[in-house]
Amino acid sequence: MDLKRTAFLLLSFFSISLAFAQTDSLKLSCPLKTGVSKQIRASDKDYQKSSEYGVMLSSKTDTAVQAVHEASVVIVARTEDTKYDVVLQFRNYYFWYAGVLSPKVRQGSKVKTGDIIGTYKPGDMLELLMFQQEEPVNPRKYLKCN
Repeated sequence: MDLKRTAFLLLSFFSISLAFAQTDSLKLSCPLKTGVSKQIRASDKDYQKSSEYGVMLSSKTDTAVQAVHEASVVIVARTEDTKYDVVLQFRNYYFWYAGVLSPKVRQGSKVKTGDIIGTYKPGDMLELLMFQQEEPVNPRKYLKCN
């Protein structure tokens, strides 16, 4: 085997290993301190989107929605139900919060894990979706909630 091919194979192996190590080591804090979660899937009758799945959270006492990871704010958009969607980006991961009552961040701002990104009405449902590039990822694997 020639030197260029060996170097290419070694570089490919280390790149793949690094990608898996980054995915496996990702840890997300809970967006609601006392939130109770329910996993959602496309088959859930309350969930309309067909290809994505994530976590629904609810709390009887929380009023603050927190960043699950350090990230940049890429979208803050009002929805038809007069609430907001807030999307955070960390590397090639996107964390999509749906059901934010009032955002406390702006597009382009940076947040740290645990920073307040918006308010929440106790008892409502907060939806957290996660994507790697455009592919949906189940956030439950990385989420550290009670």
